[in-house]
Amino acid sequence: MITNPPPLAAMLHRLPLPGYRGPLLLAVALAVVAAPDRYARQVVVFGTVLTGLFAAVPLMVVLAWGLVRLAASPGARSRTRRLRAPGNSALLGCLLASGAIALGYSVPGEDLGMLAMGFAVLWLLPFVWFAWQMVSTAEPAEKAGTGRLRGLWRWTAALLLVGTTALLINHDLPREARFAIARPALTSFAEQALTTGAVDPHRTWIGGYPVQDAELADGGVKFAIGRSGLFARHGYAYFPQDGPTQHSDEYVQVGGPWYSWSGPDHF
Repeated sequence: MITNPPPLAAMLHRLPLPGYRGPLLLAVALAVVAAPDRYARQVVVFGTVLTGLFAAVPLMVVLAWGLVRLAASPGARSRTRRLRAPGNSALLGCLLASGAIALGYSVPGEDLGMLAMGFAVLWLLPFVWFAWQMVSTAEPAEKAGTGRLRGLWRWTAALLLVGTTALLINHDLPREARFAIARPALTSFAEQALTTGAVDPHRTWIGGYPVQDAELADGGVKFAIGRSGLFARHGYAYFPQDGPTQHSDEYVQVGGPWYSWSGPDHF
């Protein structure tokens, strides 16, 4: 009797396959970017930006070369056949990059490490995919014909991922949703600190946020969010009475007694 493997086992079995190696490496890179070390994140951000700048010109050359080859191929049908729908690597890479961008915008001051990796992948992915199409062999005609609906679904999924991410960011939904989910835990932490008159120094994760340097300040509780911002610190503050009275221009109310704040720029 043949039994199907569990979904997790099937997924782990597929990871070494060619269609999953790239997304697996990208997931590992994103995990490194999510590390709490601030200086390591800055190195990753600058490295990603510089790599994108220096790689832009060669990638444009590759794209131009591919377009020339495609235009010179014999027959419109064969030219169309050469461009296949995005495969597993492209779709998973698009999903991971879109998720990284949404996470990057989900904290005050933005997580620039996640944003740099996400935007870099979305920028490089079309060029890499197109270059791969140019050097790979064309699909057989019968396979290309029977897979049109499947190919259309893949194109639609890729466009929906990018479009949905842009729409969510435009309405600031990642940040609002993440704060709304974490708000009960953050409020409990802040009220406990105000009641006891001391902040628990051992709490480093609260409601899914990496919390740093929590302190009692100006009649409330203030803390920074790790991995947010680059040259300035950002975080949340809880003022249950009348709001902040000192440096009030640094605070923006996000709901009730909660405020987001940004520190001075140290660049």
